[in-house]
Amino acid sequence: MVISSSTLIGVSLINKITSMHAISKNLLGKEETKEFEWRFGNIKYRKKGHGTPILLVHSPDVASSSEEWFKVTDILAESHTVYSIDLLGCGLSEKPFMTYTNHIFAQLICDFIKAIIGKRTTVISSGNSSAFVISACDNDATLFEKIILISPEKLSKGQLIPGKRARTYKAILSMSVLGNLLYNIATFRWNIKYNVRSDFYRKDRFTKDMLDKCYEAAHRGLSPKSLYSSIVCFYTKKNIKFELSQIDNSIVIFEGRYNKDASTVIKEYMRVNPAIESVIIDDSNKYPHIENDKEFLNALSIYL
Repeated sequence: MVISSSTLIGVSLINKITSMHAISKNLLGKEETKEFEWRFGNIKYRKKGHGTPILLVHSPDVASSSEEWFKVTDILAESHTVYSIDLLGCGLSEKPFMTYTNHIFAQLICDFIKAIIGKRTTVISSGNSSAFVISACDNDATLFEKIILISPEKLSKGQLIPGKRARTYKAILSMSVLGNLLYNIATFRWNIKYNVRSDFYRKDRFTKDMLDKCYEAAHRGLSPKSLYSSIVCFYTKKNIKFELSQIDNSIVIFEGRYNKDASTVIKEYMRVNPAIESVIIDDSNKYPHIENDKEFLNALSIYL
C-alpha cells in the first residue's frame, strides 16, 4: 500500500509539473483575443481587418490553435475581416471533459458565423477540420460563401468508427492519474516535434517558437486529453461523402506538391463532387500556408 500510494503521488506530481512547465511561457496568451460564449464552452478568437469576412479554422489536434495562421492572417486582413478561431478543446478555448464529435465542431462553426460574423462567410480550413466545415455547410449552406480546404483528410478515413479497443483505450484515458500520464507521454515535447515536423517538406521550417506554442496548446485547459482521446479513438470521424455531394458552394482544395496523399485526396473529392477545383502549391507538404505562404496567398487571391 505504501509503494502504491507513493507511486500514485509521484505520477500525479509528474503530471502537474509537466503541465505547469508547458504553459509557463504563456506564448498563446500574449496577443489579445475575443471570446464567444458557446453552450459547450467559451471559444477564443481573433478578429483583424475590414472587408468581406473570412473564417480560418485550424487543424483539429491537441497541439493546434489559431496560431497556425500566423503567416497569412495579416495579409488577408488588408482586404478582408479575418476571424481566426481556437476550436473547442484547442488553444485558449475551453477544454471540457466530454466526447468531441464531428457534429459538435460543425455546430460550433455554424453558431460562430451566425452569432459573431453575422453574414455569409468564406471559410478556410486546414487538415481534418475540412470534414467539420463540409458538415457545417450541409447543415446551413446560407452561412457559407466559398469553402477552401487545405490538405483535407482522405474521404476513406472518415469511415473509421470506434471499436472495442478504441472504447477501452478511451476509458483508460478518462482515468485521472493513469490517463493524464498516458496523455503527457503522447504529447511529450519530442513527440509533438516528430509528429508535426513529419508534415513539413523542409523540417527546418517548423521552428522552435512554433514547437513551444504547440507544446503549450497541448497542455492548457481543464481536460486537453478529452479531445486527444476523441481523435485517436475515431469519435471525430464521419463519412461526409453524401454531404459533399449535396453542396453547391464553390469548393477549392489546396495541396502541397510533396504531400504524398494529395492526388488521392483530390480524386476522391472530385469523384464525389466534380465541381471541386484544386491548386497545388510548390515547395510544401501539408502546410502550404506556412511553408510557402507567398505562393499560397497569390493562388488564394484568385478565389476570394
